[in-house]
Amino acid sequence: MVDRDFDAQLSRLFAAPPAFSDADAFQAKVERRLDRGWAMRRLLIGAAGAVAGVVAVGQLITSRFASDLQHASAQGVTSMDMGVDKLMGRIDQFVATPASVETLWLGAALAAIALAFAVTRLVEEF
Repeated sequence: MVDRDFDAQLSRLFAAPPAFSDADAFQAKVERRLDRGWAMRRLLIGAAGAVAGVVAVGQLITSRFASDLQHASAQGVTSMDMGVDKLMGRIDQFVATPASVETLWLGAALAAIALAFAVTRLVEEF
C-alpha cells in the first residue's frame, strides 16, 4: 500500500517551485524585456497607423482633385488662378455632397475611437 503521508509530502514538494537566490533579479529582468517589447510595439503600431492615415488622406485628396490639378497644370502658370478657383469650388462641392459629409463623420468617429483606445491604454498602465 501507498503511504498517504508520503504522497502528500511528495505532492507538496513538487507543487512549489524551488527558490533560487537570483529569482527576483531574473523576474525583474524578464519584466523589463516584456515592457520594452510592448512599448516598442505600441510605438511601431502608432507610427504605422499615422503613416497609413496620411497616405489615406493623400489618396482621398488626389483621387477627388487629380483631374482638376492636371488640367490646371496643363494650362500653365497664367491660368493657375482659374485652376485654384476651380479647385476651391471642388472643395466646396466635396464638403457639400452627402457622401463627403459621411466621410467626414466617419473620420471623426474613427478619431474618437482611437482616442478612446489611447485613454483606455493609459488608464490600464497607470
